[in-house]
This record gives sequence, C-alpha cells and structure tokens, in this order.
Amino acid sequence: MLKRLVNEARFTLVLETAGPVLVKSGHASISGPDMTPVRTYRNGDWQPYLPGSSLKGVIRSHVEKVARTLNPVPGAVCNPFLRLRHEDIREDGSQLLCDSYPHVFCGEKLHVREAVEQPPGLSHWRRDTTPLNSETAYAESCPVCRLFGSTSFIGRVSIGDAYLTGNGIARTELRDGVGIDRLTGGAAHGAKFDLEAVASGVRFAADVVLRNFECWQLGALLLIIKDLKDGLIRIGSGRSRGLGAVRGWVYEDGESTERGWSNGLEIHYPGLVELPSANHIWGLGRFLADGSYGTRADDELRVEAQPAPRPEGVRLVTAYVGDELERLSEMAIAAFVERVRDWQVPNGMTWEALQWRPAGGRK
Repeated sequence: MLKRLVNEARFTLVLETAGPVLVKSGHASISGPDMTPVRTYRNGDWQPYLPGSSLKGVIRSHVEKVARTLNPVPGAVCNPFLRLRHEDIREDGSQLLCDSYPHVFCGEKLHVREAVEQPPGLSHWRRDTTPLNSETAYAESCPVCRLFGSTSFIGRVSIGDAYLTGNGIARTELRDGVGIDRLTGGAAHGAKFDLEAVASGVRFAADVVLRNFECWQLGALLLIIKDLKDGLIRIGSGRSRGLGAVRGWVYEDGESTERGWSNGLEIHYPGLVELPSANHIWGLGRFLADGSYGTRADDELRVEAQPAPRPEGVRLVTAYVGDELERLSEMAIAAFVERVRDWQVPNGMTWEALQWRPAGGRK
C-alpha cells in the first residue's frame, strides 16, 4: 500500500482468563486428555499461550458483527469465507444474476474483476477485465477488510502471540465431557472425552500495532478493548459450553514487573520533530490530504489536553493513559460508528460492475 510510515498506534493487550480457556493444540496425544492447550517452548519450559492468529480471528469476527449491526446494507461488510460459486449464478434472458454476490469476500470480488478466464459453464459470456492497483483495492474494500486485510493487501493491524506474564506459571484443570444420547437424554456410550484448559485468573499479554491507520480504525480497536473489559468476547474452543471467558485491557505501568511493554496506548509519528497539529491526532487521510485510497482529508481527532510528546529516535511518541485514554476511546469509537453507518458500497464491488454480456455465436 503506502511506501512510507506516517503513523502508528501501539499498546500491550493484557488478557486475564475469567474461567477455563482452551485454545486447542493440533497434536494428538497417545495418553492424557483428548484436548490440550496449544503450547510453546519459552523461558526453559513448555507454556500455554494464545496464538496471535486466534486472537486476530476472534477480534475480526467481533468487528464484523458490530459493523453489520451498524450498517445492515448488503455488501457493506463482506463474508471472508464466501466465494463466488457457479451454482449461485443464474441466467435471466440477456443478463446474469447472482443474489449472493453482495456478501462475497472482498478479495474474491477483486480477483474476479481481474480474472481473464471465465468461471466454469460461462464460456458463452464475456466481460472486460479491470487491472487493479493497491490504492483501488484498499479504497473499494469493506471497512473490515481495510482494517484486517484480505488476499489483495495486508491489513493495518498486527496482533502478536499472547504469552504468560509474571512468573510464567499457568494453572490448568481437567474437565470431563460426554456426548448426550438424543433418545434417552443420558450419556451416550463411548462418547466420553477429557479436556485440559487454562484455569481462571491466568494473565497473558500481547503486543498490538496499528500502522498507517485512519482514525475510525483506531476506534474499532478501542471498541474491542471496551468489549473485552466488559467480558463480551470469548476466545478458544467450547465457548458455547461455558469456556473461553476472558477480560482484557490496555497495559499501564505499575501492573506488572515486566519490562519493554508499551505504556498505555502510544501514538507514534515517525520522522516528525513536533506534533503535526496541537490537540489533534492525525489519521492516514489527513497525511495524504488528497482523498486517495478512499480516505478523507479531515481524518483527525481533536483531543483535549494533549499529553506531552516525547522523542524516541526518529519518532515522536504521545502516550495516553488513564482518563486521557478514556477520552480518546470515546472520540475514536464515535468516529468508527459514524464511518461505518455512512459506508456506501463502491460501484466497482457490485455484480453490475462486472458487465457480463453474451458472447457472439452462443448456443
């Protein structure tokens, strides 16, 4: 996308289990529980951890649900697992129709627009291909794909693995599971299984980085933090059976003896020696200032009592903690809500934009 770095938001996400949590290992064991937590070798021991890919998947899914609630227009938020299927396309006289296309994954829509070969069974239809660049792909993608990425470009947010904090000891507990006989309502014969889960009260921490962000994207992440604080997001397996309850918040100094973590939420401006504007946070659109990449030239947040910035190498860093972080969260979340509610599906991402037409000599 951009060949330079204009802004970054960094924070350390602390996650504390509020009940048993199980992110399953993919390795089968000969003895012991049937399901065990995924582990990594760290600090001289095999320790449970929360993979960044799992966290990012859960967070993306939650943002998708929130965005679809704010804007239920078909196509405003895509389905990342929905691809264009030939059986969903039907012929109606001189035109092709596909009712499921508004929900198709943004990366798939962009691929279809560039594809030279026609889908199977449509050789008697023709359309013009459209070469795309990263600017068009980003500008025409849905808000969730803009933030988390697609098969056409990398996402704005990076979430690292969440490792144990403190002394690095995780309490685990064994649980019995059993299948229920649908006829008798009792335990089904031979359907018993065991699982090992991380117990309640265990803390993990992961680094989160948001690069070249628009202000509403910062609001999306801060909304996730708020919902994690309120215990509205579960992670791992067995969520419908009561597992996966966690609480999360932004790390601030004084919580732990760990070192090297971001203090609160830090806004970084690489290459600047002073803030671009007093009492304002600049988003990507404000730096571009020309509406490219589908951004807005007024992409900024006005903050009261801007914390004093500090220089760090070639970066200027402003840290938001306590009440300052709360005020920033309110403004950024409001920007996210407004942006998603006003989101319009680009014409290029509609089925009509493909402009299918019968080929000459069709049977």
